[in-house]
Amino acid sequence: MCRHLDMQVRNQCNYGCQTFCRLQTSTFCHVIPEIDIWRAATLMLKRYGEKALEQSATRADELAADGDHDGADTWRRITAAVVQLANTTPPGPLH
Repeated sequence: MCRHLDMQVRNQCNYGCQTFCRLQTSTFCHVIPEIDIWRAATLMLKRYGEKALEQSATRADELAADGDHDGADTWRRITAAVVQLANTTPPGPLH
């Protein structure tokens, strides 16, 4: 589910020598970029080490219990990234 934010944005439009300002209302979905998820997961591992998975899952549960489902979804994404970063087993068969 997306959060729809109505905000007024002041845009400057240059037409020759005149500059006009206009206000416009925009609605957008706030999505955390994937790179930020991985950065957060990396920071969790640096800060909590072996407990990073437990800490990030706990944060997701706390936010879900408080009704912040978007925040909980974000922390579930971070938790999944922590799992992948913490996995030190190489893929495929060992030679």
